[in-house]
Amino acid sequence: MLDEQIDHLLTTAIRNGGLTPEQIARIVDFRLFGNRRGYLLLEDLPIGDIPATPQSRDALGKPDQRSEHLLLQATALLGEPIGYRQESDGSLVNNFFPQRAQARAATSDSFDTELDLHTENAFHAVLPDYLVLLCLRQDPAAEAVTYIASVDTLLERLNYEEQAFFLREPYNFLSDYGPEGKNQRIDIDRHQTVLYGDPDRPFMRLDPQFMLAFSDHSRARLEHLRAVAWEVAEPVRLCTGDLLIIDNRRTAHARSPFSATFDGTDRWMQRAFAIGSANLYTERLGRRSRVYDLVTEL
Repeated sequence: MLDEQIDHLLTTAIRNGGLTPEQIARIVDFRLFGNRRGYLLLEDLPIGDIPATPQSRDALGKPDQRSEHLLLQATALLGEPIGYRQESDGSLVNNFFPQRAQARAATSDSFDTELDLHTENAFHAVLPDYLVLLCLRQDPAAEAVTYIASVDTLLERLNYEEQAFFLREPYNFLSDYGPEGKNQRIDIDRHQTVLYGDPDRPFMRLDPQFMLAFSDHSRARLEHLRAVAWEVAEPVRLCTGDLLIIDNRRTAHARSPFSATFDGTDRWMQRAFAIGSANLYTERLGRRSRVYDLVTEL
């Protein structure tokens, strides 16, 4: 998407997104102060006329852009809305719905497989600070559940020695992004700790399916951490018009399997990303952009 088109879309979204002053205040409050749960849910928002759920990206068509404006207005309140080239060719708004070819793949377009707990793009040097999900259509059987595990609740289950271990022990985070697309497992030599930042209130990056341990001991610790994260994970069942904001630096999220019928009534989600350090990334990378390729070091 050209920069001019992106700017026009964002300008329209900011001015005519549809959020009420009270909803705007709740989003800004969440950005400034957060909460123990690591997420904010706004329910039953105006998303406009939603056509039948498409069966493929080639069939994706949506004349009414009210949902896109709403999603991007919320995202802009959290920071700089960005895209990744490997996600919908860099579009600021990503659409996800069941696709037969992705049935059992570990992607957002799958439906009959579970997506394990993970921090979004944990391998990426330009890590999204927030992940924003807007439900355009709930799956007919209401089976799909999003799970969110907050670092605050997770740390309550870890003793001091375990917390210190995850603050110092590096893991090799494999890249989901390749030169031409995603759904990869590429070793980019990205060695990172699970906990980082302020030791008294650390951030967390977690993606067990894309993490390599350097010893049997660290592998066992990671399995224990994954099990504890699932113990504290909160279920969120998104309905049509629900907006879910996830603090990506303080949580891991997952999605349950669900059924698909491919008759136009299937689950349809939209997603956007926000970062709060656009100027820092511009300084380190030497260029300003709202669409990022794979960045392994800053």
